[in-house]
Amino acid sequence: EDIGLTPDPAKQHPINLLSPPSAIQGLSDPMEENFTLSEALKTRAFWILAAFSVSGFMVQSGVSLHQVPHLIGQGIDPSFAVFAASTFALSQVIGGIIWSTLASKFKVRYLLAFAGLAASIGSIGTSNSSSLLWGLAASLCLGIGVGGLHLLLRLAWADYYGRQHLGSIRGVAHSAQIGGQVLGPVLAGFMFDVTRSYKLPFATFTVFLWGMSLLVLAATPPQKYPSSASRT
Repeated sequence: EDIGLTPDPAKQHPINLLSPPSAIQGLSDPMEENFTLSEALKTRAFWILAAFSVSGFMVQSGVSLHQVPHLIGQGIDPSFAVFAASTFALSQVIGGIIWSTLASKFKVRYLLAFAGLAASIGSIGTSNSSSLLWGLAASLCLGIGVGGLHLLLRLAWADYYGRQHLGSIRGVAHSAQIGGQVLGPVLAGFMFDVTRSYKLPFATFTVFLWGMSLLVLAATPPQKYPSSASRT
């Protein structure tokens, strides 16, 4: 949009590329509320979504990285245990299709809660998997949930805070996601070294994500102006 390109079917405005940035930004959709980074940081929804990102992607990385060693430890042949990782990866594609279809019909925070619950069920399911069949079923559930996290969080940030400063807002928020992805495998590995089992770390991830899935329901769209109607 900073060079005059707008989403269809937005009305096209003639633009001079030599115009100052303030003049170009003024051509944004007047019905869209655009938050700056400092404004976004003052909203409750920002911190709830960030905390939800930590918990969700802690499960994503912590479980997916250790699920194959866990299944091997349960006595499953390594050549078959690796199918759990493949199922997890492919099911994220399925999840993306499912959640993108639902996103046009339901509020994004509700879908985030259900995606989180799906991922947490996959986590506890993996923890209790002692056969290849149950391991694949848990991986399928985990992947569908994680596929929703990837898609729906991107949608939530843009829908809640507008597009004009989305890069700076998501740049800060993305650090929470990366933090969760870093913590997950490390915590799971540490707990395994202490307990010699993956049940405790996977159960811990599940409880944490269950709690955050309930909390994300409170992440109502922020209103920059008191008279603005809720968008989601």
